[in-house]
Amino acid sequence: MKKILLLIAGISFGMNTMAQDAEGKEVQAGLVFGTSILMQNVTSDYFQKDGLSSDLSIGMNVNFSLTESLAFCTGVEFDFETLKYKATNNNLYYVYEGKNIIPQSDVNLSGGQQSVYQLDSRVQKATYLTIPTMLQFRTNFIGYFRYFGKFGLRNSFLVKSAINDMGGTLDPLLGQGSDSREDMKAKNDLFFMKSAVGMSLGAEWNFVGTTCLVAELGYYYGFTPLHTQWNTDKQKNYYYAAPSSQLGPTQINNSAQQGQLQFKLSILF
Repeated sequence: MKKILLLIAGISFGMNTMAQDAEGKEVQAGLVFGTSILMQNVTSDYFQKDGLSSDLSIGMNVNFSLTESLAFCTGVEFDFETLKYKATNNNLYYVYEGKNIIPQSDVNLSGGQQSVYQLDSRVQKATYLTIPTMLQFRTNFIGYFRYFGKFGLRNSFLVKSAINDMGGTLDPLLGQGSDSREDMKAKNDLFFMKSAVGMSLGAEWNFVGTTCLVAELGYYYGFTPLHTQWNTDKQKNYYYAAPSSQLGPTQINNSAQQGQLQFKLSILF
């Protein structure tokens, strides 16, 4: 985190060497901080959201002036998400070995190294690298303020993820015991990329020299799947629901899309 902050601050300071009035600057760059409420639209029959999920972000944004009233906004942001789920019933299971959740194709319970876990609830943490590409429609400065609206995309790429589960491991002799599993890994459970389209409204305050404080509130609709869907290749799925008939267990993956209500605060030079 410290290295990220130092890198962003150094780039922002370099951009500040092009001294102009804020209204006449062709390029603005600086630090951005954000916090979001994440609204999971869970479409799986076996998972459901467990309250609201959240996100914290930090990064650098750059505004390229195209005309006095139009700019192109981009940058690099790191999003630290916390996703909350729970099982819809007591019949959701997965197989694990150490810290790894095992796909169906690699399950081998006869070796004694793998165990079955009954899942009750989950906190899934994910880090994304996000590149926003937005058009900004803005007014001229009215005194020290100008106002704007943005429209465009936020494309995010998964950097890492970890899973904390509550439930119980199934013991062949003792039955289910209550325990938690922390820092679990499920490779390819989260889709490697997510994309959202949205808009925001905000205001820019030129409070000293060419330095501006910017606040904005936006909503983004995620139109890509949040979790990987394997279609007909069920051997790659991680979870299964206990059989409700003689057909055997149902092999599944989680399935969801994501809406995001985001507040951002940035300092541009």
